[in-house]
Amino acid sequence: MLTQASNTYDYIIAGAGSSGLSLAWHMVREGLDGKKLLVVDQNLTPENDKTWCFWEKNRPQFAHLIHRKWLQSDIFVNGDHYHQQLRQYPYYSIRSGHYRKSILDELQKDPRVTLMESPIRKLSGTETGAGLTCDKGHFQADFIFQSCFKPSLKRKPRYPLVQHFLGWEVTVNTEIFDADSFVLMDFDETYRQGLAFMYVLPWSSTSALLEYTIFSKEAEELPLYEKKLELYLHNRYGLKRLNYNIDRVEYGNIPMNDAIHDPWFAPRVLNVGANAGLTKPSTGYAFRRIQQHSRAIVDRLVTHGKPAPAPRSARRYRNYDLWLLQILHDHPREAQDVFQQLFKNNTLDELFCFLGEESNLREDFKIMKSVPWWPFLRAIWKTRRSLFSF
Repeated sequence: MLTQASNTYDYIIAGAGSSGLSLAWHMVREGLDGKKLLVVDQNLTPENDKTWCFWEKNRPQFAHLIHRKWLQSDIFVNGDHYHQQLRQYPYYSIRSGHYRKSILDELQKDPRVTLMESPIRKLSGTETGAGLTCDKGHFQADFIFQSCFKPSLKRKPRYPLVQHFLGWEVTVNTEIFDADSFVLMDFDETYRQGLAFMYVLPWSSTSALLEYTIFSKEAEELPLYEKKLELYLHNRYGLKRLNYNIDRVEYGNIPMNDAIHDPWFAPRVLNVGANAGLTKPSTGYAFRRIQQHSRAIVDRLVTHGKPAPAPRSARRYRNYDLWLLQILHDHPREAQDVFQQLFKNNTLDELFCFLGEESNLREDFKIMKSVPWWPFLRAIWKTRRSLFSF
């Protein structure tokens, strides 16, 4: 049951998606000693409309909410098949409905937290405080953390791409899926407007989530994804439309670009989640980075009394992302060859370490040495003015 609100709080979280609820969870556990928190979203009913995946070397955050864990993966590219064991970085999935319900249930039991359902109309801030206006009134706080309004950009993207996908969660009557291994990428060589692949998360031998995913400059019309999913189920698994049930549909459109986000929406209103630029530009993954930023915010509130913006990635990782974005944006067919060499010459553990920005320079050099040199030399030349400023 939602709590009746007062008008003044220590902190307000505007938006109860992945980033807002993660931050609220960390606050309740570590940073709300004597403080009051208001969480506002237009809809606080848990919905199983998203699947968040990540890899983690240590025990993952929200381990109790893990839906599936895989220690094997398959990649199909240019006629080759690479089967990989994950010895250091297991791959995890969390369902958004389970995640939201668990955290909201915990927040609802905490007397320091107020939950409010209402469309948010306006956020404002001054040097002394911040304000939120919604259909239920105006509320003040020392700080607001927002993920509901697009922030301003310090620099617009030079290579604006989106990762867009349609997913079908299907069940079948026969055991056709390998429940122990997920398909990270099964490339579609027939798609020419970008880089396209199928992504398969098997829940069991008879159930899986299949997502037709594209990296390109703009999204496609819905029938294209549906046709690709139907063809894949037929060509890869021998299934006709009457052989499976579509239990759930999942759609996503994730920015992948080199934009630099302004960390503050307004004075004392801090951007979080994708609005803070936490989506990895070259992959679209964000869940693990959101957890890192949530912990950092709470640590700073406890030790300094004010939050800190999300730290930017080290310069070398920003440049790696920029080079791959340039290739994906201008030469998507070459990008497929880059991915093939990455998977052929490196273990998935090595790649996850690199993509998770935990590698050292020696490991970086091994990764970069394993890919075709010409696309990256051209990308370095085209982005040369940004090498020391990006």
